[in-house]
Amino acid sequence: MLNTKNPARAGILFSLALCLWCSGCSGGLDEDLPETVAVRGVVTYQGKPVTDASIMFYPLQGRKPATGRSDTTGKFTLRTFEKDDGAIPGEHQVTVNAYESTPEGVSMKSAIPIKYSSPTTTPLKITVSESNPEIKLELSD
Repeated sequence: MLNTKNPARAGILFSLALCLWCSGCSGGLDEDLPETVAVRGVVTYQGKPVTDASIMFYPLQGRKPATGRSDTTGKFTLRTFEKDDGAIPGEHQVTVNAYESTPEGVSMKSAIPIKYSSPTTTPLKITVSESNPEIKLELSD
């Protein structure tokens, strides 16, 4: 609630609120963000599509990871800053998390080997570049 007994303070609070509101409405991306490369792919385990998997590409340079979710055919697209913008170019550790479905819903049992779930244990390394926009993640035991 604004203090109407102190109009200067009320004006400052209103101006601050207006500035905060406007700063969230610009709609554009920060011009200092790194470039990304559109990436799409498919994830399979033992030759079968991995459905509803969470996929993360962690850049080795420590910048923001890219994320994606596979569909019923195992296909995914990556996002770093906005929908389908891809991943930052360079080498990435890749994680995949997928859980078994049951008639009651999703269980906590992994549908794929657990080694793929962490950047420290995953054997998956992918180099993202303009010349490699189609990624095949073929998981095995």
